[in-house]
Amino acid sequence: MINPNSNPNPNPNIHIIIQSRTGSTRLPNKIFKQIQNKPVLYHVINRLQKSKYASKIIIATTLKQEDISIKDFCIEHNIDYFRDSEENVLQRYYKTALHFHSNIIVRITSDCPLVDVDFIDKMIEYYIKNSLSYLGPKYFGNHKFPDGFNGEVFNFNTLKEAYENANPNEVEHVSTYIIKKYKTKEFEYPINYEIYPNINFHNLHLSLDTQKDYDLIKNIFNNLHPDFTLNDVLTYLNENYYLINTNKY
Repeated sequence: MINPNSNPNPNPNIHIIIQSRTGSTRLPNKIFKQIQNKPVLYHVINRLQKSKYASKIIIATTLKQEDISIKDFCIEHNIDYFRDSEENVLQRYYKTALHFHSNIIVRITSDCPLVDVDFIDKMIEYYIKNSLSYLGPKYFGNHKFPDGFNGEVFNFNTLKEAYENANPNEVEHVSTYIIKKYKTKEFEYPINYEIYPNINFHNLHLSLDTQKDYDLIKNIFNNLHPDFTLNDVLTYLNENYYLINTNKY
């Protein structure tokens, strides 16, 4: 059973909210695809539960009939959840955070089973140290931070402002309004890109969107130790660059 609140000294004000739904045109029901006999959603939660700072992991899903399976999964594994609009994801996040009295919110998507909790914790540390309203990862020209590992951090007041003021074009994505107004710093995770010459970081895609992504992610899980980090994944892919079509060859 997943124990998402196992940290003995979490910060009660920090919640990880994972947006999740089963509707996907390219890879239907992808969050319940099996990796090592566990669904993808299980792995996302299991890896994030090791956070040193988050006191709660919450699934923010939709009111659609097909997403009752996510509700049932959460009930089975004793995971907090909230259901709201599919299209207005900003509203879904706001109402989820309001319901659970979240203060600092870490936004993660459920198609990122490789997520590195050390990266997330370092983002939280940087966010708090610099008294920010919003924080996302830094991108370096052709060295794009790997999709599938990134997260965002913001506070409830910032989320509330976005919910109350975002225009209709800004509600499909949680942070569009927030980024425009509050993005003052970016979090630079210490990646030495030069030691991974066989990876084209600009095109590297490690979130779960297609069958090809699924096959690659399964391969990574099957060949690395359970607590692998982002750098472990990059080392493995650099050494086995035939697994990806984003290498320099």
